[in-house]
Amino acid sequence: MSAQTIEGRGPVPHQTRYVRTALRHLGAFICYLVACLDVARQRRQLQRLDERALKDIGISAHDVKQEADRSFWDIPEGLRHR
Repeated sequence: MSAQTIEGRGPVPHQTRYVRTALRHLGAFICYLVACLDVARQRRQLQRLDERALKDIGISAHDVKQEADRSFWDIPEGLRHR
């Protein structure tokens, strides 16, 4: 197996691959957490709308209650991988 190099700095330790993988996973988790927080904020805002506003956007109070009762981490699939 040949030694890897980074921009002429010499061999890259074997652990670097694991560090990069861990950082990718950490980055993905942070993105997921940010999406969860954003959706939770949107759900709180939705709960604050009055009946007239809900009617304007075409949803019922029952729909709002169902959405607000979803778990913090239960976010739409399309928002998971921004």
